[in-house]
Amino acid sequence: MAKLSNQENVYFTDELVLKYSDFTESTDDTDQTFTYAVPAGSLVTAASAHLRTAFDDSGAGDELDVIVGVTGGDVDGLLTIAQLHTDGTEITYVANTGALVDNENGTVFAAAGSIAVTFSPNTSTGQSYALSELNAGEIVFRFAIIDLDPNA
Repeated sequence: MAKLSNQENVYFTDELVLKYSDFTESTDDTDQTFTYAVPAGSLVTAASAHLRTAFDDSGAGDELDVIVGVTGGDVDGLLTIAQLHTDGTEITYVANTGALVDNENGTVFAAAGSIAVTFSPNTSTGQSYALSELNAGEIVFRFAIIDLDPNA
């Protein structure tokens, strides 16, 4: 949830770290969305995820998917579906799989907006659980956000 210094990364500018303890949704099979603010006059050119620790829950859940996109726009425009649950075939790294960045130049935020990171449990197998039941997991999202008018 912070700007990265040049020493930390020369390509990505912003980082969002989410842990299992950040989830509060207590209704089975209900998505939870986290947002990352993007100021007006910005260009988002890249997005990535690094699954540091696969997510797990205290029950029989076996799926957790994430998509990353633009709030009020292309909901998976930065990263398309990636599996994060330890009982699935989880990713380790993923980058620029969404339509806004895969072979495009990114997306402009003319007005202030946000990046939406949406987590979905139990997407197909019928093993219901609530995201608040997660007891392990950590993922790092990084974004390349360019200020189109740094003198403003």
